[in-house]
Amino acid sequence: MENASKALIIAGSVLIALMIIGALLLMFSNLSNYQGTETQGTREAQIIEFNNQYETYNRKDVRGSELYSLLNRVIDYNRRQSTAGTGNKDQGQYISYEPMEIEFIIKNDIHTQLSIDEIPKLIKEKRYVSSDIKNEFEEEIKDTIDEIENKYGSESLTNLTTNITRIFPESPTPQQEQEAVERFNNACKNKQIDSWDDIKEGSQIRNDIYKYYEYVQFKRAYFDCTKAEYNKNTGRIVKMTFETNGKLN
Repeated sequence: MENASKALIIAGSVLIALMIIGALLLMFSNLSNYQGTETQGTREAQIIEFNNQYETYNRKDVRGSELYSLLNRVIDYNRRQSTAGTGNKDQGQYISYEPMEIEFIIKNDIHTQLSIDEIPKLIKEKRYVSSDIKNEFEEEIKDTIDEIENKYGSESLTNLTTNITRIFPESPTPQQEQEAVERFNNACKNKQIDSWDDIKEGSQIRNDIYKYYEYVQFKRAYFDCTKAEYNKNTGRIVKMTFETNGKLN
């Protein structure tokens, strides 16, 4: 009888132990599922937050100045947070996000409006691509723009490009030449000229100002986002394509 009682006690203890183990396993399973759900929710929130930074450009009538800022933002992201980064502190080496790419197209309908005449001077009629850590557009124009800004100063360049047709008239009379010289000297604080020859067609000064005028017009131009592409696995935006839509100002 005593042995039977002991057997029942042992069986009960085993049953209780199994129930406790089962309860613990269920608890751990629920906790794991909860943590997995929470992690998935956090990941989705991060994707939405990331995409929102760029979705604001997924529209029509994006200014060239906005596009220029986007190019720099994407290159900075690629360098610091994508696999294109090579520095010791670049996060992309650890989280393995692919680089973004921005592509934009300067079409003929806007290209002829970027400068005073139709002679290409700075910005080409072509497809520009910025990917990894290479900003193709900025690399193509930056040295020229920096040189012009250092030579004339930003404030003077604003004055010169605003009044460009009055400072650089086509086929001027002697009186108009003298007036143009005076207008130039009034507009430009960093550089003064003596005669029309200094700013006539083909002169270095005129070429510089016309190049900078193209840069100013590019920033005023409008672009349409024609395509946005997403990584199928991560859901993160990876490429945006823009085209000029023919509008300035």
